[in-house]
Amino acid sequence: MSAHRQRGTRLVPSRPLSTLELVQLMLVRFGAHDAAGLARLFATQVAWRAPSLPFTHWGDGTRSRREVESFFLAFFDSLPPEAIAVRRLLVDGDDAVVIGRTRCRVGASDELVTLDLVISVSTRDSEVRECWLIPDSLAAGIALGRAQLV
Repeated sequence: MSAHRQRGTRLVPSRPLSTLELVQLMLVRFGAHDAAGLARLFATQVAWRAPSLPFTHWGDGTRSRREVESFFLAFFDSLPPEAIAVRRLLVDGDDAVVIGRTRCRVGASDELVTLDLVISVSTRDSEVRECWLIPDSLAAGIALGRAQLV
């Protein structure tokens, strides 16, 4: 990772982060339940695509950094990640795709659920400009009691 210096409440890289470094930092902050830190990695306006999850009610569109933080706060409250495993990390210039799975606790219970996960990002100037987040929304819905198989 690159060196950072503090300016106000935002970490400013001493050099631009590569796409790989930015994605690695996203994964670290996701694993640490750091919604504010994750949001700071995103541009002020982000092209966002994600399925509707039981704890969110907004889907695709342009989102602010604050909305991104709210999404991750809701995610961490409903399904706090215990572990994340990256199966593939593909980087092509400013674009990256992560394929993996995360093991999450269901709310404050002792129950665990494993969600397959795909994250696709486009970056520029050390910020995420576009994010497609594709978790296993059916498994999440079943775990949270908001969906069932018939």
